Amino acid sequence: MFFVTCAVLFSPASANGQQEPPTIRSIEVQYSGPATVSKDVILAQMRTAVGQPYSDSTVEDDIRSLYKTGTIQNVRIFAQPEGDGVKVIVAVQTRQVLRELVIDGARRVSAKKLRKEIGVKLNAPVSEDDLQKGRQKIVDRYQSKGFTDIEVDFRVEPIDESRGTARVIYTINEGVKGAVNRIHFEGNEHFSEKILRKQMKTRGKTMISFIDKSGRLDDVQLQQDLDSIKEYYQNHGYVDVEVQEARRERKNGPLIITIGIKRGRFITSTNSPSPDTS
Repeated sequence: MFFVTCAVLFSPASANGQQEPPTIRSIEVQYSGPATVSKDVILAQMRTAVGQPYSDSTVEDDIRSLYKTGTIQNVRIFAQPEGDGVKVIVAVQTRQVLRELVIDGARRVSAKKLRKEIGVKLNAPVSEDDLQKGRQKIVDRYQSKGFTDIEVDFRVEPIDESRGTARVIYTINEGVKGAVNRIHFEGNEHFSEKILRKQMKTRGKTMISFIDKSGRLDDVQLQQDLDSIKEYYQNHGYVDVEVQEARRERKNGPLIITIGIKRGRFITSTNSPSPDTS
């Protein structure tokens, strides 16, 4: 996102000695790529108008308003001399419009249901944020059914570049069904597994997994958990601790996660709490 504004023409000074802003004589909308949003719709979002004085602050407000519509990828507004005033140029790159939504690889969960649940709408601007949220909803749906190995990717493909239309394809690798059964640690000589598990949000499946979402595995969250364990060790004096990448093993479906720890040197400090093995 970028803001660029400039007025290159100034009117004569007023009675108080200050220069008056130039008057807007015309407004031109220039498109970079397909025009998926009409000129009238763009101008309707702007307070900058023909016959009004040119204002940098108004232009900045207009830029923010255009981005908020979700239909604009990039916008730049600037002024150039025209007669006794200025011509305002609105240079825009509009977003592609989603015409097709494809879900590939869904076998254990209905692709039709997934399309309804993910919230990605046809005939709407393609939004990276919305597509990422849709991906996470697919992951959550599968993990709620015990598919902890689920992998979901998406890509955007053009349908008609001249019209700015596109399709989105979600590709699903369902993996093997089986919730996280247990989390085990290797090399944690100074802290109990119970203490270390408390540093994690990833947990083994409980009897109320449908409520507390235990047993689900998210790679991003697991990495954050490893960082939390490392931080816990460092806060307790093991400043050069190594927390290894989690190892995954399946035993007839259920998943066991093993986390290796090399604690390194223990450095005493007046601010560092002593090791807690409770």
